[in-house]
Amino acid sequence: MRCDPPLYLSAPAVRLGEGSESAAEAVAAGLVTEETAARFGYRSLPLSVLAPVELAVACATRTLETAAVPPAEVERVLHAWTHYQGHDFWSPAHYVADQLGADRAVPLGIQQMCNGATAAVDVAVRELLTDPAAGCALVTTADRFGPPGFDRWGDLGVAYGDGATSVLVTREPHGPAARLLSSVTAAAPELEGMHRGAEPFGAVPRSGTERLRPRVAKRQFRADRPSADFGKTCRTVVSRLLDQAFGEAGIAPGDPRIAAVALPRLASHVLDEVYTPAVRDVCPALVPELGRTSGHLGAGDALANLAELLPGAGRGDLFVLIGAGAGFTWSATVVEAAA
Repeated sequence: MRCDPPLYLSAPAVRLGEGSESAAEAVAAGLVTEETAARFGYRSLPLSVLAPVELAVACATRTLETAAVPPAEVERVLHAWTHYQGHDFWSPAHYVADQLGADRAVPLGIQQMCNGATAAVDVAVRELLTDPAAGCALVTTADRFGPPGFDRWGDLGVAYGDGATSVLVTREPHGPAARLLSSVTAAAPELEGMHRGAEPFGAVPRSGTERLRPRVAKRQFRADRPSADFGKTCRTVVSRLLDQAFGEAGIAPGDPRIAAVALPRLASHVLDEVYTPAVRDVCPALVPELGRTSGHLGAGDALANLAELLPGAGRGDLFVLIGAGAGFTWSATVVEAAA
């Protein structure tokens, strides 16, 4: 999808949990082995006692204030998440809109697991491109992965941090902003079992388990589908998406204006073995080390990366935001620093 006429990601923000747990503390507490912690490469993970949507409201407030956009001018609130938001039968997106005072907005929940931020932005972009009368949209993500329901160190190739992200999708830049040039997405639904495993479907949430450990489902999937090669599929899809995203943006992969290709905030060995080689198949640009003190922020990695990279950017610098989420879905978004 080529974004023409121009649209912008304005005032991206990230709000990490107010607490922190170092990798050394997690090892000492028996939450993760020293070998696994070293392989993952995270120095610490943010922790929060707040509900995810409370983090989202705090983060979105920062975005709106930075952009100088009143909540009443927001026409869409798109909230994405991966894990429990605090109530069982309820709309988190409406809570975010209400708490912000975005009383003219239509809230919408986005569920595409850890690719949720990009999915939400894409929904907003498509509406703005097809409806000349549509106003700005607010995208938020938020997740909290603490006990007793979730083992934040209990996955293969990723550890999870608590936090929220937010951004406005606008027709003109408001505050620090990046122009959207292109966004492409692809999926491999044959990998959905990686996060389902071999257990039967349950009648209620968390049937049969007191604490989610995603590595259990992944190991069951490997046993049931030994021919499935996630690493190969991931590398192939990400390389193809990068090439497509550059093509739709009208940019050569070797363009010196490409300041960075930002990857999901996964464990170091996963990035080194799969994602960075996928980038190198297409593009020589810098692949920065991000997320070593945030962990994986659920649906929010892509926006967190933009929020971290944009303050140091010069006008015209290009960034590629790579997203990935269980299912499996990947995305590549090319943006240009506007100020």
